[in-house]
Amino acid sequence: MKKSVLFLINGLGIERQGSYSISIDQCMPNLARTKETSFFTTAIINSVEYKSAYESFFLGETYKKEVKYINNGIVNDNIINNPTFISLKNSLSNGNKLHVFLEPTNDLIADSLNELIKKLELNKEQKVFLHLLLTQQTPTEYKKLIDIINYIKYHLDTRITVGFIIGKELISENPTAEDIDMVRKVFFYCSCERWTETEVKLKDLMNSNIRPCIAPGFSATNGCNIEDNDSILFFNTRKSNYDKYIDALYANAPRVFKKDDFKLNLYSLIRLDTKYNITCFAENIIYENSLSNILAKANLKALIVTKNENINYINFLVNGLNHVKSPNVDFVVLDDNNLSNPTYVANLIDGTNYNLIIFDYHMDVSKTVNELKAGLEVIDKALGNVVNTCVNKHSLFITSLYGIKKELPIAPYNDEMVTIDYEMQIPIFFFDYTFPRSKYHLVPGETNDILNTAIRCVWDNKELTTLVKTKGLLTSLLFK
Repeated sequence: MKKSVLFLINGLGIERQGSYSISIDQCMPNLARTKETSFFTTAIINSVEYKSAYESFFLGETYKKEVKYINNGIVNDNIINNPTFISLKNSLSNGNKLHVFLEPTNDLIADSLNELIKKLELNKEQKVFLHLLLTQQTPTEYKKLIDIINYIKYHLDTRITVGFIIGKELISENPTAEDIDMVRKVFFYCSCERWTETEVKLKDLMNSNIRPCIAPGFSATNGCNIEDNDSILFFNTRKSNYDKYIDALYANAPRVFKKDDFKLNLYSLIRLDTKYNITCFAENIIYENSLSNILAKANLKALIVTKNENINYINFLVNGLNHVKSPNVDFVVLDDNNLSNPTYVANLIDGTNYNLIIFDYHMDVSKTVNELKAGLEVIDKALGNVVNTCVNKHSLFITSLYGIKKELPIAPYNDEMVTIDYEMQIPIFFFDYTFPRSKYHLVPGETNDILNTAIRCVWDNKELTTLVKTKGLLTSLLFK
């Protein structure tokens, strides 16, 4: 049975100018050998962070699908009969403020929010504040983020005002006393920097190399503080978790309102991943393009070999942002000793009934350059066993889902700091005896296309994008 094998060496990339050279070809002779016989292309990867890279890999572009679902399944003409909508509208009947928390990941969401506010038919004096929680992981994403926020600001309903903007990960998962004090100042008193021109502040944060997700809170207007009996709506497009902020809200409220019988009316669009009982408009969004759904349609099975600490998150993505177990996907804990054994690797690939096998390695956890080199040598031994098992039988992809850029000392005994910079360009190696290089070539694409291409090699569904393309006549002549 022909199979598709994905060997991910996450953090691997093409050295950028100024990067300290670690001579990957010398550390990884098996990778160097595959370059001579495989197809090769590069992908531009915008992520240097595990979670966002894996979300892109397993789900692709999700936000357009989510906004479409919200427009068709929630904020439509039938919403006025929705019990949650009725409850939200009643909570605002006394003229209290509505605070909408939103992760600005796509500007299309502004239209959905406008439609909801229109349906609520609030009085003219009713105040609605939109508070933005920044989730973007790298400073390079500020440019796109500025465009999104500018679009949202200038396309909002006239009764909606942008309030405070803060990094979603600014406070810890278990808020400290300092975290709680910071939330009180920002959320309850608007005691933070005031930047009407949010673009200027965001550029300042970008120039200071501060990641958006940990950006300190600032306010775009006055009067956006949370008061007793106000309503809070998490305008979330997925099962997000905001418990650390809700914890801080409840910890501060008695002190701010000077009473214990305060009331904060909490709502969400999609049921939150939360310990609190929060009324929602919809339970969840079904991602038809999730790996588990694709495998179920094709009657295929996948095995993912990864570190134990990564299994829960990968499983969450595999199942379309749901904490469930798919009968089509199994996991094996990555063990360097086992994968250095050729017999073990051969049995794992050829001795099982899995159609898709993903090896999930990471080279970005090293603390020194010498440790990084040693780690690459270990990875390369496993790669050699995988290559030898797959040759002339299976499709094999060797690539990465994100690059790394970090400063490291050369060794424990040499504290000279050097920069390893593989941030943007990611190589994709592919070899498969059924696709001769004289007739086919690889083309660049999105991160999710790598996974779809691997699936296409064992299930020819033309709805899945593939990076493997037939050459034109001229291209075939040049690359015979």
